[in-house]
Amino acid sequence: MAKITKIQAQKRKGRYNIFLDGKYAFPVAEQTLIDFRLMNDVELTDENIKEIQDSENINKAYGDAVNYLSYQLRTQKEIKDYLYKKEYHRDAVDEVVSRLEKLHYLDDASYAKSFINTQLRTTANGPKIIEQKMVQKGVPNNIIQDAIVEIDYDTLLENAIDFAKKQVRKQNRASFKQMVTKLRSSLYQKGFDNEIIEATIKNLELEPDEDEELEKLRKLVSKVQHRYDKPAKLINYLMTKGYHFDEIKKVLSSEEE
Repeated sequence: MAKITKIQAQKRKGRYNIFLDGKYAFPVAEQTLIDFRLMNDVELTDENIKEIQDSENINKAYGDAVNYLSYQLRTQKEIKDYLYKKEYHRDAVDEVVSRLEKLHYLDDASYAKSFINTQLRTTANGPKIIEQKMVQKGVPNNIIQDAIVEIDYDTLLENAIDFAKKQVRKQNRASFKQMVTKLRSSLYQKGFDNEIIEATIKNLELEPDEDEELEKLRKLVSKVQHRYDKPAKLINYLMTKGYHFDEIKKVLSSEEE
């Protein structure tokens, strides 16, 4: 049994030092003083002291968690990882998470909806990439799947089309076939499925311009022709770039004239 002989206010507002039997014992928050009715001459057992310190640790962890949440929404996993990194005990972490969930400060389902809306508004990411990002943040798979199926198709298509238009402009030197191939690949890498990809390409109404294709081919031939000692090797290279054999023969024949 130990007696509280002094309660000293710290310089930091709302914090106090507890002295037991004339010696400094531990710090507490003002709320802890109130919750446990701590005052001079109150006697504490070892069990009382442990209970007070456990409560203090939980309250400190809670304060850290709320501060971490103040910057942006977090998943349950992110909060747990953050608190474990600050070396809080599992019991304290579980209690903090439970408190936050009851107050609706922590809600993975709401987080998933908010995260998806932000991704759709600020990035060109499709469902697969968005899903991968949520997995990394620790959102449970069942919540991810429920949220993903709610994504508006028209919004996805609009985002895919905007992204595709930028890719088409970047591929202005490529052959039509190569441009379309790279466009499909880019859309797939951004997380769009085949249905959205095909709908996007159809919406763009892409058509090859024969004169433009031949001009691109002529420029490419002029650039790389010196690398190949045999016409067959040059033709094979040009075909890998998406040009048709007839187009290649036409341009090479004109080069020989």
